[in-house]
Amino acid sequence: MTNRPLVALAVGAVVLFAAGSASSSGVRGLLIPTAPAATNTPSSAGASPSTAEPTVSVPSTPGPTAQPSPFAMSTTGTWNGWSSCQQGWELSQVMLPTGELLANTNLDGVAVVSPSDVWVVGSTAPPQGAGAEPLAEHWDGSSWSITPVPVPSDAGALGGAQLDAVAAVSSDDIWAAGHVGGSINDGIATGGQQWTPTDTLIEHWDGTAWSMLPSPDAASRDGLGPMDSLVSLVAISSHDIWAVGVTQWPLSAGSWFVAQPLVEHWDGSTWSLVNVPDPVAPPPDWALSDSVSPDGAGPVGSAVLLGAAASSADDVWLVGGYEKDIGLSSNQPSPWKTLTEHWDGSSWSVVPAPDVTLSEPLEDGSAQADDALTAVGVSPAGDLWAVGGAMPGSTLTLQRVAGSWTLLPSVALSVARVPPDAPGDDGYELPVTTGLQPLSGAGTAVPALAAALALGGDDLWAVGAAILQWDGSSWQATYSVDGQGLGYLEALGASGADDLWAVGGATMVRMCS
Repeated sequence: MTNRPLVALAVGAVVLFAAGSASSSGVRGLLIPTAPAATNTPSSAGASPSTAEPTVSVPSTPGPTAQPSPFAMSTTGTWNGWSSCQQGWELSQVMLPTGELLANTNLDGVAVVSPSDVWVVGSTAPPQGAGAEPLAEHWDGSSWSITPVPVPSDAGALGGAQLDAVAAVSSDDIWAAGHVGGSINDGIATGGQQWTPTDTLIEHWDGTAWSMLPSPDAASRDGLGPMDSLVSLVAISSHDIWAVGVTQWPLSAGSWFVAQPLVEHWDGSTWSLVNVPDPVAPPPDWALSDSVSPDGAGPVGSAVLLGAAASSADDVWLVGGYEKDIGLSSNQPSPWKTLTEHWDGSSWSVVPAPDVTLSEPLEDGSAQADDALTAVGVSPAGDLWAVGGAMPGSTLTLQRVAGSWTLLPSVALSVARVPPDAPGDDGYELPVTTGLQPLSGAGTAVPALAAALALGGDDLWAVGAAILQWDGSSWQATYSVDGQGLGYLEALGASGADDLWAVGGATMVRMCS
């Protein structure tokens, strides 16, 4: 039998939530690392381009106060661009702002309008150790350029800001989302609980410049502000956009965190919070304020929504995972299970989805893997897929067939973590490593796949610890490009079946056919 590892979700290079402590026996948890390195053991997305819509009219209501970036942007950067798109996957260096380090740069989202109109977003930070700042890069078909992105005025005080997702309605209607604030790992890494609330961040490109728009956050509880993060976007039209993420809460019992789904909607003039079904109850007041659970206290759980896709305004899908009991009062945590939700144009509902059964039981006797879905993809023909990880050590893929989710064959694929104080661990690129080890117990696991792209029929692409293509019967895997490992890819985009893009960490690759 094997021990159950601490589960880690790598989505958008942002820490979403964590549960567990070094003194807690058998605790399952979820912890989002930043840019982990991947190791791959083979066995046996982004979103499809949107139809152009009329230019969105951004309201004149002032958004969050912006301040100029404190470091100059290079107009050329460090880039080996593509003179022409060749067959197969090609690797290229990432453009850097002037004075920046590659290790301080994370690319987390890609939106492809056309082969000559591509946006990539993420974050970068000066080598002096200041907080991260939003990063947006644009491909015009022949060269890349960095476009200035407004930096929230409170970003410095909160620990930085970053963009984790991008979606396109048209060439002059691009949306990006993320959060303002630092990482909960800042506290975990020092062995304590350091809690600084974070705010949602939404920015818009109108064809000329980026601007910030007001976006709501979850309400505080007893004076405690939440940590809100938006990690996925789906743009249906200029007046119908969904943003998905997580609201985190610190618990009083050590370095424990629980999460609730965070969903927001743009109606053409305003972003608003949307209530969606939550398979677990919100954390009770005692869990936020008392170190000891009262007699008869019920379980405390966590739930997240990490991916979004849509075929139309009345066919929107969200995916993630949930844990009924993190073990706070029982010391008997339950396994993570898949979560899929659907919008039919009038209401949200939870749609049952299968989970993986392990061939060998874990030490606690459970035969269920820790399952989490990180992305969902809808093809132009309406084919629906979802991907993530069955942890430890396997991909997780679902296909919607005849009105039901079905499991597809998996690939043995794991994600390695850089040990603390390893070469290259500068505290920014992999800030979680120093805190992950004391919490990990038997080890760590990260969902093998982070993004999906459905092109139609049985043509599905997924990325994470590798690049995978489903051909209708089996997976074809790519573990390196141009002789170089891929790290952990977090986003996929395409202008068509013959022009695919993938980004993650400081890696960018493109494939033409």
